[in-house]
Amino acid sequence: MLETGQKVGKYEIIGRLGEGGTGRVYLARDCTLLRLAAVKQMRGEYEEGVLLETGFLRDLRHPMLPVVYDLLREKDWYLAMEYVEGISLHNYIKKTGPVGEEIGRIWAESLLSILEYLHNRKPPVIYRDLKPENIMVCQDKSLRLVDFGAACRKDFGEDTDRGMALTRGYGAPEQQAVTGRPVYADERSDIYAFGRVLYYMLTGANPGEPPYGSLPVSAYNPLLGKAIERVIEKCTRENPLERYQIAGEIRQDLSQKSRGSRRDKRKAFVRHVEKRVWLTEKVTAGL
Repeated sequence: MLETGQKVGKYEIIGRLGEGGTGRVYLARDCTLLRLAAVKQMRGEYEEGVLLETGFLRDLRHPMLPVVYDLLREKDWYLAMEYVEGISLHNYIKKTGPVGEEIGRIWAESLLSILEYLHNRKPPVIYRDLKPENIMVCQDKSLRLVDFGAACRKDFGEDTDRGMALTRGYGAPEQQAVTGRPVYADERSDIYAFGRVLYYMLTGANPGEPPYGSLPVSAYNPLLGKAIERVIEKCTRENPLERYQIAGEIRQDLSQKSRGSRRDKRKAFVRHVEKRVWLTEKVTAGL
């Protein structure tokens, strides 16, 4: 573990930002260019992973991705990147509560934009671990995607790695180790995770905790449009063949806003209290 004031190359450690499956991330000061940076200290068993992560980010150019500054080798491997100032989407929702449909659609569009960019690379890049902890909400309310430690190129072939990154509630069924079934991830796996992230944005309910995303978004907020509820349901189907196959299909369906009169919406709001009572009973029952 690095201490405050310790140096890695030209980077002076200010403090720790967080810790993930592949290593610790620190806030540091570039003593030459006098700018802040995020320095990731890779765990020993992930040395190959840091080289892959650097290769992915070095070649990618998208407003939602951090810029790679340096790759350093001392006792461990260190990856120096652009410091993205903000708060994780996970903590943002915990602090402020679920976002409304308007913001949800804007943020969904941002995530679809980066997924399309990654999936349309030659070869495609599969992120594999899309979750609220890896999405930063910046001060201007824009989103940035961080931590490519779990990403892979699709041309590596079908992944049979039993140690594949998997976050409960967000990882697709095909990423889970089940006897007699290969473990793999493709574009549809990222689409599954996208649906779960959108669910969390709109409900504030973590699909990794009871009732595990089994309730529709309308159970939490009946004023949400049916179109966005249908999108989430299709994204998160168990069978990859029944999901959206590419991110562009999701964008088309999200553009179809639900229509309804003000009177219909008032009726829905009146029923909201009754649905909240029903939801509480279901959660208490452990469904």
